[in-house]
Amino acid sequence: MQNNNYRKILMEALLIAVVATIFAISALQVSILPMILILIPVPFMILSYRHGHKYSIFSFIVFIVLMGVATNFNNAFYLGVIFAPMTIAMSYYLAKEKEPCVVIGAGTVATILSIAMVFKIITLVGGADIVKEISIMAEQIVNTQVDLLKSLEADIPSTESILSYLLLLIPGILMIQSLLIAMGNYYLAVNLLSRIKSLEFNRPQFSTFRLPQSFIMGSFMIVVLSYLTKYIEGIYYTSLITTVVILFMALFFIQGISVISFLIKRTNINNVVRVLLIGIIILISPLLTAVSFIGLIDSIVDIRKLERRE
Repeated sequence: MQNNNYRKILMEALLIAVVATIFAISALQVSILPMILILIPVPFMILSYRHGHKYSIFSFIVFIVLMGVATNFNNAFYLGVIFAPMTIAMSYYLAKEKEPCVVIGAGTVATILSIAMVFKIITLVGGADIVKEISIMAEQIVNTQVDLLKSLEADIPSTESILSYLLLLIPGILMIQSLLIAMGNYYLAVNLLSRIKSLEFNRPQFSTFRLPQSFIMGSFMIVVLSYLTKYIEGIYYTSLITTVVILFMALFFIQGISVISFLIKRTNINNVVRVLLIGIIILISPLLTAVSFIGLIDSIVDIRKLERRE
């Protein structure tokens, strides 16, 4: 009986690896689909929750091997470098039934490390400095836009100041991208798990998402320490401060959206309308700071009274 159960789980792991391979190959073949490759960790996270972390790792290894055989070594290698850390980290904490912020946080850190590793590998193997290449591309774009605005006799800052500001934003943007990828994988995985009838899985609602209670004090300390690096030679503290502020604003923005979703849900508005309203709020850029401020206030005073509900 135990052997039959083991074979059944093993077959499920192999099937997930095959399906993930077909999914990845299909995404690579169509020019507009490679972006959906960010969802590759989802089936392995589900497998980890259902049967254990070791089967998830085994299935992912089989997936990488199949990708190498079906496409080429480079595709398989880079897919492994990019997604293995996030898949392993998020699968582990999801299987342990940790809080959403823990699972998402682990996935975010793993994704950031993966991106850093990819940049380093490309630099070592290809001899190209990715940061320098990005800087050159940004400079070309800025020069084009500046020339256009000058032709319209618009009052604009110098190219150097615009370029410096854009380069300051890059680390923060990469961190926010990593955070959003981790959140997308987490909430899609838990939504699918909640639909499996054989599992007693309580799906975490995004409307109840919140940062850890110690986050406010921790973020304050990080900002202060980042500011103090201005007195240390060799550290470009302006870039560090900008990255930290962008990251914290993004985190508070996500919690602010969660608060708004919670309040809208209490009005019994249709789910489709609720999603549309939240989408509109996200797209209206002047509201970004206000939503982040709502998230900050909720972190301090718990607007939704989630602690009392628990």
